[in-house]
Amino acid sequence: MRRRGPRRFGKSSTPTARPGKSRQAAERSGTRRPSEGSGTRRPSEGSGTRRPSDGSGKPRPSDRSNKPRPSDRSGKRRPSDGSGRRRRAVEQKATTTRRRIRDASPVTVERILVKQDWGRVASLLPSAGGATEPTALLREYCRRVIAWNRSVSNLISKNDEARIVERHVVESIEPAAWMAATGIADWLDFGSGAGFPAIPLAIAGVGTRWTLVESRRIKTLFLRKTLSVMAIPAEMSVVNARLEMIDDLSRPFLGFTARAAGKISSTLSMAAECIAAGGSAFLWKGSSWNEEKEQDRSWEAAWSFVDQKALTAENLIVLRFDKRHS
Repeated sequence: MRRRGPRRFGKSSTPTARPGKSRQAAERSGTRRPSEGSGTRRPSEGSGTRRPSDGSGKPRPSDRSNKPRPSDRSGKRRPSDGSGRRRRAVEQKATTTRRRIRDASPVTVERILVKQDWGRVASLLPSAGGATEPTALLREYCRRVIAWNRSVSNLISKNDEARIVERHVVESIEPAAWMAATGIADWLDFGSGAGFPAIPLAIAGVGTRWTLVESRRIKTLFLRKTLSVMAIPAEMSVVNARLEMIDDLSRPFLGFTARAAGKISSTLSMAAECIAAGGSAFLWKGSSWNEEKEQDRSWEAAWSFVDQKALTAENLIVLRFDKRHS
């Protein structure tokens, strides 16, 4: 009997596919087994690994339920729409910006005020002509500013509490005698904020009627509450609006004040709409006032520069402009 040699499968030791199917079809159907001893492990059932390649060079996805979502086949995390990140940012900002209430007790506030130069304030005020000494009224007013500043909302900076007399009161009333000499009774204060300089000037005897214009509601709330309980020797009213938006003022004013406001030209432009001819505007300005005045001289259409008064504070000055007769 003739001996039959070993069956040959060509160059590959891998068995051919079943009759009727091409080699490529066998590979696509997944019936072709890897070569014995090739070092390639056959994937176990339920292992969660990817199936053998379909010949295209790309692995076929597993049928297990833990396969990645279609948008995640690259192995990267699906990009977020940012809503979670934005929410965390808002929460963090709310936490970091939440106001910390400081001690606003009468004892603490008085401890701040007692260290300041009230003698300087008394020297700038007229002699007492009413039921309450002007210095005592100013002290009460400062007490209310600091208490509100520490417990409700910012009226002045935290550092200014310890120098409220020097930084705010004295700067407000230093030109009081100069302003009172104009004889103006009806005043409008633009951008009143905490009430400087209008309230100290009214206490010092400048004018008999004051209208305080402030656009920020929380500050107008402070002004109204303070003026309702203090015996200031003048008729005081508060308007919560921007000056350029007011078109129903009951009367033209003769006096105008603005401290820490905008540029000279823009401030006087707004003042021209509510100050009568022959009236005066007093502006508190810093060291660059002259450059600012010369840079934009559009204010000359309605105003004439009259005088200036230097204050004891370094580089601080009060300018006087008179409204022209048309």
